[in-house]
Amino acid sequence: MKIEIANTQNYYPINKRKIRQIVMEVLKEEGKDGELSIAFVDNEKIMELNKKFLGHDEPTDVISFPLDDERMPPNGVSGEIVVSAQMALETANTMHTDVERELILYVIHGLLHLIGYDDTSKKKAQAMHEREDELLTNFFEKS
Repeated sequence: MKIEIANTQNYYPINKRKIRQIVMEVLKEEGKDGELSIAFVDNEKIMELNKKFLGHDEPTDVISFPLDDERMPPNGVSGEIVVSAQMALETANTMHTDVERELILYVIHGLLHLIGYDDTSKKKAQAMHEREDELLTNFFEKS
C-alpha cells in the first residue's frame, strides 16, 4: 500500500499521519489495496481542475481521478484525490462543524469513488453517503 500526501494550501494544517491512517482503514474495510496520491489545495486550484477535467467553472470539495495501473491486483485501487481544504473550512464555518471532520469526509468520499461507489442516481448517492457516514462514525469513535 502506497499513499502519498501533498499539501499546497495554507487554510488549514493537514495531519498527514491521520489522513494516511484513515485511508488505510477505509481500504482495509473495503477489502482493497491501493496506490494513492492525495493533494490538499485551495479553491482556486480545485476550480481550475474542475473546469479543465469536468467542465464545471466553480470550486468543489473533492475530485477523484482513477488511474489505470496494470500492476495493481484485482482488489487494487489506484488514483488521485484532490481536496479543497479552503472549501472544508468554509463549509465547517457555515455549518458549525469540525473542519478536520469535513476534510476527512471529503477524503473518504473521494476514496469511495475510486473504489467504485458513485452518486449518479439518488439511490446510489444514498448508499454512498450511508457508507461515508458509517466510516466517519467508526473512525471518530476509535479516536
